[in-house]
Amino acid sequence: MAHAPTTPTRGPARRLLPALAGLALLAAATGCGGAAEPVSGPTSTGPAGTSAPTSPSTDPSRDGGTTVDGRTVPAVAPGLGFPDGSKVDTVFGDPSSATVILTAPPPEQVLTHYRQAGPAAGYPVGTDTAGTLHLAGRGWTVAVITSSRDTTVTFARAQPAGTTAPPQDDTEVALTGRDLGVTNLPFNFRFPPGSRLRDLSDTTAGARLTLVEPAPERVLAFYRDHLPRGFFDVTGDRTVDGTTTITFDKDDGEWTGTIEATDDLITVTTVHHR
Repeated sequence: MAHAPTTPTRGPARRLLPALAGLALLAAATGCGGAAEPVSGPTSTGPAGTSAPTSPSTDPSRDGGTTVDGRTVPAVAPGLGFPDGSKVDTVFGDPSSATVILTAPPPEQVLTHYRQAGPAAGYPVGTDTAGTLHLAGRGWTVAVITSSRDTTVTFARAQPAGTTAPPQDDTEVALTGRDLGVTNLPFNFRFPPGSRLRDLSDTTAGARLTLVEPAPERVLAFYRDHLPRGFFDVTGDRTVDGTTTITFDKDDGEWTGTIEATDDLITVTTVHHR
């Protein structure tokens, strides 16, 4: 591919895309609303340098919210708190589901906090791989998603007792690079369900491959939905002489990529610039 799209300037709305991806990963969560009014109240430092709310006004088991870095998070799983030194970039949500983007401490330190605090507070680790951690327990689910610069933490109350989620068809689950044997991809990049590939080139500079399944129109529909919800900025989507090209970037241009579709197949290219 010859594309290396110019990185657009990110506005405030684009900074919410990683957080929206965190919400999408919590299948049991219900929507998100506006941020709650700030609530004041002290916090205390717990074991291993973690912070836990102690005042009734910031106890999430009472009112569903707590305060960190002067910002109110309207839904926080009780007992988890936030790492010492947390700096908040963005908060949104409501008492049933809330998302926080932390610019400090470093992402690995945030993961360590929740790896330790989660099981100790009654939230066993569900998955812990590729910079993503999921916890569930006490009627809550928690997703911690790291990037090279920040960490997105999403808290959501689980489905009420007596309700069930619709069964998920395994054939409709998006595939990871690991599923297909591809290593050098942007974080959270996925492939359409049922993907089969050929002609793989996979180096530290990025990956290039051809998708032979599913059909090109299904692949394009998948990425038009997946990219905006999964950390990526779509920088182009055009069709010329029967070839459709979607271009995207991630992490302020650290990664760029191209999805090129003809009537017969799809070529996917990712480029790592740092």
